[in-house]
Amino acid sequence: MKIEIIENIEDFPQFEAQNVFQTKEWMRLFEHEKNTKVVLFAVYANVQCTMHNAQLDAIKDVGESQLLLLQPVVIQRFVKWLPWRLGAYAVAWREPWRAGYVTDEEAVEAFKLIHEKIVKYCRKRALYVEYRHFGQCTIYNAQCTMHYKSLPWWNIYHDIEAKEDVTEKMKRDKRRQLKQSFEAGVEVVLEPTREQIVEWYGLLKRLYRRIHRPLPSVNVFLRLKELGIGRVFVVVYNGRIVSGSTVLCCAIDDCRVFYEWYRASVDERIEGVYPSVVATWQALSLAAERGGRFDFMGAGPMDKTYGVRDFKLSFGGELTPEYRYRKLMLF
Repeated sequence: MKIEIIENIEDFPQFEAQNVFQTKEWMRLFEHEKNTKVVLFAVYANVQCTMHNAQLDAIKDVGESQLLLLQPVVIQRFVKWLPWRLGAYAVAWREPWRAGYVTDEEAVEAFKLIHEKIVKYCRKRALYVEYRHFGQCTIYNAQCTMHYKSLPWWNIYHDIEAKEDVTEKMKRDKRRQLKQSFEAGVEVVLEPTREQIVEWYGLLKRLYRRIHRPLPSVNVFLRLKELGIGRVFVVVYNGRIVSGSTVLCCAIDDCRVFYEWYRASVDERIEGVYPSVVATWQALSLAAERGGRFDFMGAGPMDKTYGVRDFKLSFGGELTPEYRYRKLMLF
């Protein structure tokens, strides 16, 4: 086996992505971002095959590379005045892409190479590396727990039938709040203008400044629909943006998966209006247009109470255990 580090989008190998975070469009979202870098770690096997040389009229053996495993990693800077190794972190979203012909034993061996290369690559480029949304029964668990700190995590998945009325699975109080919001004059804009997206991004920026988390530039959200992997919608009340959300989407083997990526609402309370309820309902409604699985993208650590988890569960869906694995690069 051999491993390659791919930093140029044009060198992206050909394969059928197994989730949205493995697509070339996902990489293109960040290609002009100064504080974000997407890198692929790909493991290949050298296989021998025979071919006919017409000039020599002979058969000869030639080597050919066969893609086995691939892990995209996003390195994002969250403190701009610090060097990357102290002010950035690296995230691998979900388990690596795996070719259908790869055995579990081969996958584990290939993942070991990926792990070692990621750690070496990120040593001078990030404060820590984190794998997110790895299943509890993953074959990579032993390798991860050997070198990383395990962070037991919750996630929520909501399987939605095509044309399903998503309000039916919402708790009674959320249905009431949704009804009150629309009666008060709240509107959802599914095709927001550039100015509306920029206004909503201001809400998102204030939120992420308060919780001390990195955030891509507004250009990422402006390009989302253009690249065909998601959309931004906003919630308007009295001519003002009061909430909004980004939903990523990827079709895999006739199954559509929707991801709630970013959501933000106004801080202050508005009498009779519930912006976050409307935004979450609309995100689920987008999934119901054709049907698919809605992924809430995390519901907090298992050992802590988390109000956001309770909020997300009030819309239906199943609480599912997952893992995050984290390794500080300073040690």
